[in-house]
Amino acid sequence: MKTKGGLEVSQAFLLFDDGSLVPQSNQVKINQYINLRLIIDKGWKSNNGKVSIGASEKISASTGEVALNENDLFQHSGPLNEADAKGITLKAVITRLDKLYDYFLVTFRVWDKHSDAEVSGSYKFYIQ
Repeated sequence: MKTKGGLEVSQAFLLFDDGSLVPQSNQVKINQYINLRLIIDKGWKSNNGKVSIGASEKISASTGEVALNENDLFQHSGPLNEADAKGITLKAVITRLDKLYDYFLVTFRVWDKHSDAEVSGSYKFYIQ
């Protein structure tokens, strides 16, 4: 994971919708959401206690096929309370398979729309 512009991520982990942690094998089932949770301690540019963030997410199969490519998951959201921006969750799910893949790669970027602060990274997960 990479950060720039002063954004500080104290924790990053994967969990299921029920709150349990994803096992180290990163194995999930079809239709099972995998949530990336980022705990961001500081670095957002606040305006009257509000921050404007963006987030992109791309899910690619091991063969290079793209299952999802969202440029800004928050494009229709207004500013967030600064306290709410401390915990960002990005969801990924595979709803069906047309063939077996070795893995799926999730590439993400979360950024401040009013500064150059951002965090980016990727993780792989596997279908059981």
